[in-house]
Amino acid sequence: AAGEDMTAALDGVIQLALAQRTAARERKDFAASDAIRDGLSALGITIEDTAQGPRWSITGNGSK
Repeated sequence: AAGEDMTAALDGVIQLALAQRTAARERKDFAASDAIRDGLSALGITIEDTAQGPRWSITGNGSK
């Protein structure tokens, strides 16, 4: 149960970051959009932009 809670919390945090990234892209603030993507990447989170919206996965390459 604790693992499921952590997964739900992680998904919520990443969805919040992705919403901020989408808002930055809509206002053509590509520096902010790239900074969010790069920050997530540094944590081992890969963002893939799809026709249905951004999708994320854990790559495990981030530093702790």
